[in-house]
Amino acid sequence: MGSRSGYITCPEDAEHFAAALMRDMGFVDAIVTGAGPDGGLDVVARRAVAQVKWMHARVGRPDLQRLYGARGSDHSKSLLFFTELFSESPYTPQAVDYANAHGIGLFAYTSDRNLFPQNQHAVDFAAGIDLVCAARMKRAVRMAVVRQVVWSILLFCSFCGVLITAVGGDPAVRGWLVATVLCASGVALAWFYRPGVK
Repeated sequence: MGSRSGYITCPEDAEHFAAALMRDMGFVDAIVTGAGPDGGLDVVARRAVAQVKWMHARVGRPDLQRLYGARGSDHSKSLLFFTELFSESPYTPQAVDYANAHGIGLFAYTSDRNLFPQNQHAVDFAAGIDLVCAARMKRAVRMAVVRQVVWSILLFCSFCGVLITAVGGDPAVRGWLVATVLCASGVALAWFYRPGVK
C-alpha cells in the first residue's frame, strides 16, 4: 500500500507518481502494472512504457537495455525511465549515451515529488505536461463562459415565468401552470448552472 503522506516512501509510491506524471505528459491511459512479473515494465500506456526505480544506486546502461527489450517489437511506444535523485548524477554516462541514442527519456525524482529531466528526450516529454495543463485551463475557461451564458438565459426565463404568471390572471389557468413550471425549472437550473459551480 502506498504512502498517503505526500512523500515517496516506497516503490509503489514511486510507480504511482510516475504514472500520474505520464498522464500529465499526455499518456492519458498510463497505469501501474502492479505486483508480479511485469517484464521489466512498471507503468504501461498505449503509446509509452516506463521503468521506475526506487533505489540509492546509479542507473547503468544494462537497466536501460532491459527497458528497451521489455518494450518488445512495437517501436512506436515511447520509453521513459524514472529513478530516485540521490546524487547529482543518478545515471551513469554510459546510460545517458544509450538513452540519447535510443530516444529514452531519463527522469530523476525526489521524495517530495519533484521531477528533474536528465536528458533532452525527458525535457521534450516534460513539455507535454505544460501542454496538458494549458489545455485544461483553456477548457475550464470555456466551461466558465458557457455556465455564465446558460445561467443568464435560465435566470431570464425564470423571470419571464414570474412575469407571465403575474400578468396572466384567472382566465389563463393552463398558461399559469406552464409559466409556474417554467419559472420553477428556470430557477432550479439557474441554481445548478450558476457560475463557479463545477
